[in-house]
Amino acid sequence: MSKKMGRMLDMTAGNPFKLLLRFATPLFLGNLLQQVYNVADTAIAGHMLGDAALAQIGATAALYSLITNLAFGMNNGLALPVSQAFGAKDPARLKQSVAWMTLLSGAFALVLTACSFFTRYPLLRALQPPQDVFSGAMDYLSVILIGIPLTMAYNLEAALLQAVGNSRTPLILLLISSALNIALDVLFLGPLHMGVGGAAIATILAQGVSAVGDLIYIGRNYPELRFGREDLKAPRGFAGDMFATGLSMALMISIYNIGDVILQGSINRLGNAYIAAQVAARRLAELIYTPGSALGTAMATYSSQNFGAGKRTRITQGLKMALLIYSVWWGIAMALTFTLGRSAVELITGSGDPVVLSAATQYLHINIPMIPPMAVLITLRSMLQGIRHRISPLLCSSIEMIGKIIFALWIVPVSGYVAVCVCEPITWVVCCAFICAVVFKNRRELDDRYLEAQSPSSR
Repeated sequence: MSKKMGRMLDMTAGNPFKLLLRFATPLFLGNLLQQVYNVADTAIAGHMLGDAALAQIGATAALYSLITNLAFGMNNGLALPVSQAFGAKDPARLKQSVAWMTLLSGAFALVLTACSFFTRYPLLRALQPPQDVFSGAMDYLSVILIGIPLTMAYNLEAALLQAVGNSRTPLILLLISSALNIALDVLFLGPLHMGVGGAAIATILAQGVSAVGDLIYIGRNYPELRFGREDLKAPRGFAGDMFATGLSMALMISIYNIGDVILQGSINRLGNAYIAAQVAARRLAELIYTPGSALGTAMATYSSQNFGAGKRTRITQGLKMALLIYSVWWGIAMALTFTLGRSAVELITGSGDPVVLSAATQYLHINIPMIPPMAVLITLRSMLQGIRHRISPLLCSSIEMIGKIIFALWIVPVSGYVAVCVCEPITWVVCCAFICAVVFKNRRELDDRYLEAQSPSSR
């Protein structure tokens, strides 16, 4: 296997702190850019179209997150066998993994698009948005759903590059598409007067540009990842195992979003001001959560490569370094939230409504201090996925989903928006305790001596 170290990063040797930081930094910047252009959608819509447009976008936010996280999780899960083959220095298995990753991801995209598009009306109706918001929300949602194949294509190519250690190229292409997205937002919402549907079209077109750029780059620079029809002739059970891995991560990442969708219904019943506040607060919170997402992806790739290479002790070392990096970011996030939080809400929403500004700021002041249990949760859950633990991360996400459903059905209707603010921090603490117990129970698997004990010669 050729070693273009500028394009590939072998994380099975070297300092774990430097490797994780080197790999996670472009991921962080990429996720940050992703959130920036989500914020751009919100800010431009809010300033150009007013609070009503914010409510239209916000009414679909949880459903949009559920669908995009399914796409993101599926591709990241399918990429784990690619990382393991890369770590094991097995070029034949690498090509087989890439071939089946592409086929399975394409099939999943088609099924997801068809199922979600043709059920979009009852799905949105179930969220109970205010009547004056429904039409604009449907326009926004319809465009987003039609664009799922482009979203999947971009996520597939980015996950494939990240699986072999290249997190820089997706960042560069995302930078280009972010600039394009903002320019199209201004054009579609301004001179062309396309409404919130125009914001959705801008997002999908920008993702399409990234997908085409990544495809050209991979085709020209990665002969290791090119595959033919013969590479689909994998060992029996290979494709099924890959699909199970992909689906497990897709569900792990997105299943708690089902709770978000139900919670969104409760928020929608609180009225337009709280819908606008929630979409602004979530956009800012997700901006702050970007290092966690980056470190989670980095930890999954790092764990997969070292798992494939049989270097399990290094995985524990990587866990400690990932949490150290996260703790530094948390300190920065706290300072930013409590000095600039309200000003950031005003900037994004363009709203003068004191209810919108106060509610969004309250959300940030409650959620950001509770990042530490979320950091442990994301890091450990991603590591477990990397070492082929599928059930416990999924159970953890299910607990989070159940917690949100409980809040949505029984607590938010009684306590109002404050219950929305405390919902996630409480579920993070519960899930963190669960995942820590799982890792402690399976701690022997993170020791190189575990492999020696399992080998036939040791029996």
